[in-house]
Amino acid sequence: MANGDMRNGRCGVCGGGEVCWGEYVAQAGLRQPGKGKFGAKKPVFDAYICAACGHTQLHLRLDATMSSFIRRKLNRMPPQQSKG
Repeated sequence: MANGDMRNGRCGVCGGGEVCWGEYVAQAGLRQPGKGKFGAKKPVFDAYICAACGHTQLHLRLDATMSSFIRRKLNRMPPQQSKG
């Protein structure tokens, strides 16, 4: 991840140690970019929010059903070569 994984309790943007955890439930569901109709799945995310700067990360709670749904319904992003 470019900004670091906030699940370790440290903000990857400001470096602060005021990371709070909660749940975010997507009410509209997942859909492909540009599609008008929403999908039927309502995913639950673990939300990590820095109380110092507001930077937020969402991590999907991925089970076999959600993984299958994602593979069938969403566009795959091919891995990118790192520039360096």
